[in-house]
Order: sequence, then structure tokens, then C-alpha cells
Amino acid sequence: MFKLKYQNVLQNNRIKNFVIYGIGQIVNLVSPLLVMPYLVAVCEKEGLGIISVGFSFALVLNVLIDYGSYINGTKEISINRENAEIIKTKMVSIYVMKFFLILITFFIAFLLICFIPFFNKEQAVFFFSFLYVIGQFLNPTWIFQGLENYKWISFINIISKAIYVVCIFIFIKEKDDYIYANAYLGIGLIVSSLIGLIYLIKKYNLQFYHNVIKDAFLLLKQEFSLTFSQLFLSFYQYLPIMIVSYVGGNGMAGQYRIIEQIVMTFRSYLQMFFNFIYADVCLQMHTSLKNGISQWLKYNGLNYSFVLLLAFTAFAFAEQILLYFNITSNDLESMVYFFRLGLIIPIFMSITFALKQLLFALDKNNVYINITIGSSVFSLLLFFLLVKSIGLQGAFIATIIIEIMVIVLYCAVLKPIIRLSK
Repeated sequence: MFKLKYQNVLQNNRIKNFVIYGIGQIVNLVSPLLVMPYLVAVCEKEGLGIISVGFSFALVLNVLIDYGSYINGTKEISINRENAEIIKTKMVSIYVMKFFLILITFFIAFLLICFIPFFNKEQAVFFFSFLYVIGQFLNPTWIFQGLENYKWISFINIISKAIYVVCIFIFIKEKDDYIYANAYLGIGLIVSSLIGLIYLIKKYNLQFYHNVIKDAFLLLKQEFSLTFSQLFLSFYQYLPIMIVSYVGGNGMAGQYRIIEQIVMTFRSYLQMFFNFIYADVCLQMHTSLKNGISQWLKYNGLNYSFVLLLAFTAFAFAEQILLYFNITSNDLESMVYFFRLGLIIPIFMSITFALKQLLFALDKNNVYINITIGSSVFSLLLFFLLVKSIGLQGAFIATIIIEIMVIVLYCAVLKPIIRLSK
């Protein structure tokens, strides 16, 4: 009787946390959809294309700043959440490591923007986009994920996106104002992250300790392989729009961005779901392999059904969805075709995210690293060739092929482990 009541309390608490977390993530997902039609109307497709290339540039750099903190940092805090001293040490050492990384990252960004023609011709956009990288450096969400403190995660997301949306509608008034769009996104993240970080500093009395530099460099060494693979993954996720812009111009990049934003809404939701259950899956796996895999299967099975429902709904209302983004009647028919083709991606992507989570929980990081690097290099080559030969539809076909290939490789690795757990 007592055990049943205890399980019900835990279940209700998890539902409550999911609702709180979900509110913040809904704001995260909806905010780009709110501003994009306005940006298309004011800055046109070309302006949106340049904004999107700058944003992708920042997202690639964010991988260097995160440097494994959202995977292994979150996992360590989750496992040691009852030990305040370990949590303090981990937080301080990771932030010191991140400080070294943001200096290196700014130097790399400066060289790219100043000396590579593709970046140099729109250097204001790329320099303003770096504000988002600074915001990610400060962002303490990875800590709150490990602690499963979803109120603070939602607070950071809501404040960040509220500042962004308000600034876009107030200050973007002319076509040439596109250069400031990513700056407002960065300012929002900086402000909200600082509030969360100050809270953690006060709560845990964070301060530098004797061997913090040594620990930070040790983390740099330990997380290098994982970050290297994540960097290649970011190339696969965020460089495609740069390739589209390079091959087909900013107008085609704007078209691609509109469809990609809806697909990215699925990806953002899947990342949200990944982050929400990751700490619990790690804890379950740490306690019992069989129960952990059973819980992982339950979570992701229900989530996959939900993703399928959303994808089929979007497929049915493709024309109405695209009209919301101010698509002209001349482009509508082709855009509907591209959009429906792109909706196949999240159906496979949801499987990829689930299998990736299992790999991390089972400490198969090296396998993940090898698969990620290999598939990312192949994907960029395939993406470039297909876009060059058949245009925008090649971008979506290439992504579908890569997602299927990664699923097959993940399953080949995980099949013996899942069989053993049974």
C-alpha cells in the first residue's frame, strides 16, 4: 500500500515537472514561429536567409562552448545530486574550462569573419550573432537539468525568448535591420542566464578552489573526443543552410530556413524530451540495466507516437502552415512539396535521438563519436552534391538518407546489449 502511494507521488511529481518544463520549452519553440513571418515581411526572404546563416554560425560555435557539459556534466550532477561538494567542484571547474573556450572561440570567429569572404561580406551579422555564444557560455541550464530543477530551466527560456520577441517587434523596422536580429536573441540569453547563474552562485557559495585550473584542463582533455564528435554533428545540423546559401543564394536559403524552422521545431522538442528524461534514464541504468532499458523504451515509445501524430497533422495542413509564413502564391506549390518531404525527417530523427540517449546512458561514447564523425563528413558531401544537382529537394533527401544510415549503425551497436538485458 505504502509502496503504491509512493510510486503515485513520484509519478505525479514527474508529470508536474514535465508540465513546468514543457511551458518553458513551448515558449522556446513558439518564439521563432512568432517572429519569422514578421522578419519575412520586413527583411524579405534574403534577409531571413542571412539571419539564419548567422544563427547557424553561432550554433556551431556553441558546441565548442558547451564542450560536453550537457552530456557528461549533466550526468555527473545527476548521479551526485545529493553531494553538494562534488556539485560545487564540477560547476566551478566546468565554468573555468568554458572561459578558456570562449576566448579561443572568439579568436576563431574573428579570423573567419575577417578573412573568409563568405563571412566577411556580412560581418556585422556574424559579430552580432556572437552575443548568442556569450549567452550560451553563461547559460546554467545544464546544471539545472542534472538537478532536475525545471522551474529554473523554464524561467531562463521564457525570459530569454520574451526579450528576443519584444526587441524584434520594437526595433526591426526596415529591411537593413536584419543585421540586429541575432543580437537581440543573444541579449535575451545573456540576461536570463546571468539571473540563473547568480542564483546558483549564492545557493552553493561558488568560489575558486586551489586546483581549479588543473581540473579545468583535465576536463578539456577528457571531453575532447566527445566535443570533437559533437562539432561534426553540429556541422551536419547547422552547416546545410550555409551550403544552400553558397550554392543557391540567400533567397533559396530563406526558403530552406522557413521549412527547416518547422523541422527544427520537432528537433527542439526532441532535444527537450531528451534533456527532460536523460537524468532519470541515467539514474535508472546506473541502478538496473533491465529496468533502465524498460523505462527508456516506455518513455520513447510514447514520444514516438506523439511525433508521428504531429508530423501527419502538419502534412495534412501543409498549405495553411506555409501561408502563415507569408509565402507568395508563386512559391506555394513548390514549397508545399518541399515541406512535406521535410516532414519525413523528424519521423526518423525521433528514433535517432532515442538511440543516442541509450548510447550515452550505457557509456558508449566512443562508438557514438566514431559514428557521428563518419556520418557527418559523409552527410555534408552528400548534401552539397544533391543541392548542386537537384536544388532544394536535394537538401531534404540528403538529410533523410543520413538519418536512416545513423539509425542502422546505432541499432547494430545496441542490439547485443538490449538482448543481454532481456
